[in-house]
Amino acid sequence: MSTDSGPRSTYQVVLAGELGDRFETLFDGMRLTRVDGNTVLTGTVKDQAHLAGILERAQELGLDLVSVGSVQDPAGGSETRHGSE
Repeated sequence: MSTDSGPRSTYQVVLAGELGDRFETLFDGMRLTRVDGNTVLTGTVKDQAHLAGILERAQELGLDLVSVGSVQDPAGGSETRHGSE
């Protein structure tokens, strides 16, 4: 069972299509940017339940998931991606 005091991770969730800025409030603190016809949500995810909630919201809105993955601190210089790209 995850608790809020555990380590947090930065994630990127890429959705097909370009969402307007007004959708940012629907994704629980994630920053919304548009890149090459896709919408990229980036932000700190507290735990797996939080990530599941973000993905569920995308599904409720009928959005297609392109990829999802954790992103390490830019100082670390590496990135881990999961899903299709």
